[in-house]
Amino acid sequence: MDGEAARVQIEEVDQAKQRKRLTLLIDGWEDKLKRSLSGTVASEVNQYPVVLGLGGMTGHWGSAEKILEVSQRAMDGMELGDGQNFIALTTDNPTVMQSYRGQFNTRFTWILVRLLINCW
Repeated sequence: MDGEAARVQIEEVDQAKQRKRLTLLIDGWEDKLKRSLSGTVASEVNQYPVVLGLGGMTGHWGSAEKILEVSQRAMDGMELGDGQNFIALTTDNPTVMQSYRGQFNTRFTWILVRLLINCW
């Protein structure tokens, strides 16, 4: 099973590195055990999204710095840490995410930073 997971990881990294118009999506939630989690996904029009990482945020969800650290670690894990393949970042709009978007945009000045508004 580990061999299959490694093969899929290598394939996902190779595919993600070839894409040049990715949008970074970040969202957080709590699991049934009340642990805070943050998911980071790379998405592109007409392509399957790529899960970059899932990070534990218990005790840190109110910290934009920790969210930046977790998202950077997810990007690094897929060899996309320099941000060159991304054109946009999308998050929801709590205060901590507003701060995160500002910090992210300071590091990656060319990436468009947008918020996702729930329509339901």
